[in-house]
Amino acid sequence: MKIAILGSRVAAATILAGLFASTGLAASTASPPTPATADDKLQSEFLFDLVLEAQLPTTLATANGGRLIVPISGGKFTGPRLKGTIVLPSGDWVVQRPDGSRVLDVRVLLQTDDGQKIYMSWRGIAYTPAGGTLWARIVPMFETASEKNAWLNNVIAVGVYRPDLGKIAYRVYRIL
Repeated sequence: MKIAILGSRVAAATILAGLFASTGLAASTASPPTPATADDKLQSEFLFDLVLEAQLPTTLATANGGRLIVPISGGKFTGPRLKGTIVLPSGDWVVQRPDGSRVLDVRVLLQTDDGQKIYMSWRGIAYTPAGGTLWARIVPMFETASEKNAWLNNVIAVGVYRPDLGKIAYRVYRIL
């Protein structure tokens, strides 16, 4: 059985390598690695600050430790190109891991000050190290039909948790 599984993995890898090579996506094995350049350096720009107002969570026991379902009742986002509020429906479906960390699974509806709707979803990780404070990072994605904000559909973003008394806050950056 192990041989059959290994054989199918090798076959799949061979097919993928051929597909990448035929489309020009494969790296050449003959060329040595190139040194890092300024273009390789990860760069970002500030997109907006996001502040969420959450309601009390519902706890759901699961086979993998449990979930917290957290309704998001409102909030705001403010940045140089985007500004507005969080509208319903919005929420976080948190997976609680046995080690105490949490996997964030959030969906919110943004409404810009000029009435445009933007769906924002993210996955992330949150945990509190021993003797420390909450640490969280998120990877948001955006969907909108708004012509004005269509550029968001192709944005890769990262959010960094920021303490804000009684609220959930992130500073969100666009990766360039």
